[in-house]
Amino acid sequence: MSLDPVNMVAPAHGLQSQAANAVQSLGGQPWNYEGAVEATRGVASSSWLDNYMQAPATSVRGESLLDNLQAYMSPYTKNVVDSALADFDYSAGQTRAQQDLDLAGSGAFGGSGAALTKSMTEDALARGRANTSATLLDQAFTRGASLSSEDANRRQQAASLNAQLTQQDWNQRVGQYMAGQDQRLRAAQQLASLGNDNEANQRANIAAQAGLGETLRGIDQEQRLAPVTSTQQLVAMLGGLPLGLFAGEQTNEAEHSASTQKTKGMSLSASAGWS
Repeated sequence: MSLDPVNMVAPAHGLQSQAANAVQSLGGQPWNYEGAVEATRGVASSSWLDNYMQAPATSVRGESLLDNLQAYMSPYTKNVVDSALADFDYSAGQTRAQQDLDLAGSGAFGGSGAALTKSMTEDALARGRANTSATLLDQAFTRGASLSSEDANRRQQAASLNAQLTQQDWNQRVGQYMAGQDQRLRAAQQLASLGNDNEANQRANIAAQAGLGETLRGIDQEQRLAPVTSTQQLVAMLGGLPLGLFAGEQTNEAEHSASTQKTKGMSLSASAGWS
């Protein structure tokens, strides 16, 4: 009865107080979270890929053999044609002279037949001269067009190859950029994960401290209540014992006679009940 009830309540254990203080300062690793947020924002706000997607597609302009065709024509075409026509004219003169000799020898030089013959000869010579000139000019054009076509094909192939290389370069740059962005996102996730793991470890440590402190506080509580518990056990034990066997009892003769008569009466009733 002399115990102070307040002293019988165990205070918070030191580990519990330490855990409570740790909870107040629980904050994980905010610098990791800030780094993760900053990296994620940087990836989300990037506009380089948007500019690339809006850029015009790589195209190849068709090359034509007619482009600057005159540059592929032989500069000696006129000289060749003029020389060939001069040679043709020389042969034509010989043909006319021979024809005049033949007509004179046959005596038909001044007749209508000779005139007709000369007319046909001049027509043939004129057509031959024109055909020679046209053939030479056509050959010159065909050769120049062939050279221009070959050069146009080479320009076309070069332009196509340059377009392919440009596209490959863009694709490579985009791939490297996307790989870098993906690496930044993975780094951000890693930073966030490290922060979460650190906070989880702190919480686990706090829970372990609180649990151990509660256990030790329970032991302290049992020790403080030990006097009361012991007294309660003693009272319970004494309450179950026949105390009359251990202590004297004073009664007067009248009470003793009444008790004896009552005991006899109960015995007769019990005997009557069993008979």
